[in-house]
Amino acid sequence: MGSNDNRKAYLSMQNGNTSVPAQAGAKENTGDKKRVLVISETIVLPVERGNRKRIWNLINSFREEGCEVDFLFLQTYSEDDPAATREWIGEEHFITFRNKKRTFPVFLKRKVRKALEILHIPGLMFKYFTLDEAMSPEIDAFMKELLGRRHYDVVWAEYIFNSRPLLSVPEGTVKVLDTHNAFTFKRQMYEAVGYKNYQYALKKNVEAEGLRRADWVVAIQEEEERFFREIAPEVQHCTIGENMPEREPYVAQGKNVLFLGSYYVVNREGVSHFIKNIWPRVKELQPEAVLQLAGTICRHVPDSDDYVKLGFVEDLEECYRQARVVINPVHYGTGLNIKTIEALSYAKPLVSHGVGVRGLSSDFPIARVEEDDEAFAQAVAEILADDEKALELSKNTGEFMKRYREKNRQALREILGTGR
Repeated sequence: MGSNDNRKAYLSMQNGNTSVPAQAGAKENTGDKKRVLVISETIVLPVERGNRKRIWNLINSFREEGCEVDFLFLQTYSEDDPAATREWIGEEHFITFRNKKRTFPVFLKRKVRKALEILHIPGLMFKYFTLDEAMSPEIDAFMKELLGRRHYDVVWAEYIFNSRPLLSVPEGTVKVLDTHNAFTFKRQMYEAVGYKNYQYALKKNVEAEGLRRADWVVAIQEEEERFFREIAPEVQHCTIGENMPEREPYVAQGKNVLFLGSYYVVNREGVSHFIKNIWPRVKELQPEAVLQLAGTICRHVPDSDDYVKLGFVEDLEECYRQARVVINPVHYGTGLNIKTIEALSYAKPLVSHGVGVRGLSSDFPIARVEEDDEAFAQAVAEILADDEKALELSKNTGEFMKRYREKNRQALREILGTGR
């Protein structure tokens, strides 16, 4: 949808239509309750991808701190159905912006990029994106209209390519950019796995420009926080990981080896490598072992008698409860492996390559980290065979998650000004 649709949204806001719900007394003092606007082109429900889980956890954290949360959905992709997210957020707190219109130069650049992608022709000038090419130019007027009607203590943008709305935020409102990833390194990661699509990637100076739009830059793990501090030292930085509850330690008695993840390209590469190069060795060492794949990764892995595809799992608790060991075989990545934190939250022994635990610091082992295929297979087999080793890792996960969640909570409270 284009300018007429967004103009209707402006009028709806003025007239009280719930497509952009107007709130009576939006400027009035709401006491100690903080009001937060979360801006995202990503829907939250169903929680089937890491980025959705990230936003779901953050909104729950805001609510735990007593905040009132509005959600500005930048509706970009026609296949995304926001109905479940709208219901969860609440109709009166859900705002939609039709993020469809592009300037002609951006439109043309995207068409050329797509043609180069299809033809597999390297196009150096098209490998990197401009900061705002994913954002409709109408967003500036939309934000001015919205913020003229509603007061927020904090405006929180998800992803740097959604950072332009922060330019419209008035003085006195805290502007936060939740980065998810360092996009300076995205192109290198895509090329490492032979990915031909021109996914969003930035040059370092462009990423720094986007970071400087915020008062606070939130990294998802400590290694990326250090990088962001280096390229944009003039803003405040912190790390807020994934707030997931810890479980009591235990050891599952079966021989299930679980990978749960999305169809993201690095997951596909890592799982394919594991199935081809590591899993046969695990089966030699532990013939009763069963490999289970869960999540949308199953759409991109062929059927085989060598493993079980569970598909989208409704009951994560039960899925993890039956797993003796969880694997994270990805070789590349930026941001935080949310599937790693999820496995630790469920008190599961984890075997991972180093990238899977990147940015997670601990003074005791929270996973078996192995880079070599044989060592990876040996680690999986040992946990399957040895209750004591499995229980030790399970106990360590609980202690790690307690400390990890507290650090996340304190960082969030510093941004919100709710520290206590």
